[in-house]
Amino acid sequence: MIKLKKNSFKESPRILVSFKTINEISDACLNYVDIFDLKDPNKGAIGCWEIEKIKKVVTKFGKKIEISATLGDENQFEVILNKLKLFDVLKLDYIKFGVFVENTNDLLNLLKGIFNLNLRTELVPVIFAENIFMKNYLEKNIKEFKKLGFNYLLLDTYLKKSGDIFKLCSNIYLKKILLESIKINLNIGIAGKLNQNNISQIIELQPQIIGFRSAVCKDGDRNSEFCFKKLKKLHQSIFSFSKHAILNAGA
Repeated sequence: MIKLKKNSFKESPRILVSFKTINEISDACLNYVDIFDLKDPNKGAIGCWEIEKIKKVVTKFGKKIEISATLGDENQFEVILNKLKLFDVLKLDYIKFGVFVENTNDLLNLLKGIFNLNLRTELVPVIFAENIFMKNYLEKNIKEFKKLGFNYLLLDTYLKKSGDIFKLCSNIYLKKILLESIKINLNIGIAGKLNQNNISQIIELQPQIIGFRSAVCKDGDRNSEFCFKKLKKLHQSIFSFSKHAILNAGA
């Protein structure tokens, strides 16, 4: 069975929504989400689900929609490699792992070690905007990720109390990253406490993927209860702004 593609406009960014528990996920969500992301905010910035629960979601929804799962806030080289191997057999579409290094040698050792695993699942390095080294490295060396076999990157925030991604990254910086990524065919996702107020700004940047959690929760708190009504409203806003942008581009 072909996995569903929910966005009507091919130029629209794909919508990734992070779910904390199985109970938050329903068939109704399929109409408003492109990627189900399994992430537990109670366990960290990219908190990890239990493997058995990941399997249940993949079994139920794996043929209907793309699914990603986060590896957890792991910063030990061997732990990351071992967990990637465990997750690689779960039939996920994407595995997200955090990049917590702060020097070039450690970064390249990590990326090359992962590359040498020859995993089947698409891997998504998560770059946190608070990490000044990684933020600067990405701006100057984004092509290195593509050289080492990565087709996706996610730019996110680690400390959600710091505000949204636009508080930590300027529009100029984000535009530069996205323009460079297009040249090398690298898909960029942007997340980091994005909400309704950011939609027009994020659509203007044209990332391939937009990630949400707090925007679809009650009171805008990523640890609180998922709100389906907020998901529908968010989807409608993205659809509307995307359509408007496409029509203006063709004018």
